[in-house]
Amino acid sequence: MITPLILLHGYGEDAKVWDTIKAAFWPATNVLTPSYASRSDLKTIDEYAEAVYKDLRSQGVERGVVIGHSMGGYIALALAEKHPEFIEGLGLFHSTAYADTEEKKANRDKNVAAIKEKGPAGFLQGFVKNMYSDAFAENNPGVLEEHITHVSQLPPEALIAGMQAMKDRPDRRQVLEKATYPVLFIIGMKDKAVKPEEAMEQVQLTPNSSQLILEKAGHMGMTEEPDDCLEIIQSFWQRVEREASLKEI
Repeated sequence: MITPLILLHGYGEDAKVWDTIKAAFWPATNVLTPSYASRSDLKTIDEYAEAVYKDLRSQGVERGVVIGHSMGGYIALALAEKHPEFIEGLGLFHSTAYADTEEKKANRDKNVAAIKEKGPAGFLQGFVKNMYSDAFAENNPGVLEEHITHVSQLPPEALIAGMQAMKDRPDRRQVLEKATYPVLFIIGMKDKAVKPEEAMEQVQLTPNSSQLILEKAGHMGMTEEPDDCLEIIQSFWQRVEREASLKEI
């Protein structure tokens, strides 16, 4: 039986961000993309993780290869901490196990104020642009406009809840240090949200790791450099499958 690949989306996006990657695998039923972008009832990253876990378990999923983008990585780490038996492999896709710095927390507060003042569309106009490298944003205005138009439909309460949950999350480096399963890191060298040097430091925290360094990508590698991202996710998934099979022998 194939271990499901579970892709967790980040903030300022929903499960649609995985459409291209999911479409590349067959059968697509082996790739699960939970969505929680519209939920305002979840107040902490732990609550997001528990909601994802319950959703997956209700579908009969007992274990998975969990890869989280940005906020999705925070959720994946919380899931790994609370339910380590569920994790066959863990991926941080433009994400970090570090807690927010005080400067970052202050920026989150400013973002909440901007959501309240400008509404989702006004806030996301600038937020989404910063998710991409400057070069990609300049050369692909249509991609950014489509992204902004799609996510501007998200409820402001959900955007505020997600922002607050990210701000208050704890440091989870110990999850990487204790990991007994393979860990994947995808790092964008033009990332404005997760400092590349911080992301690189994390690679040293766990011995059983793989990494993809995207020299030109910002925070949206699956859109900016999709072929490389698809290839590393596929090879990581296959690697986890091989290692899981060896355990059963």
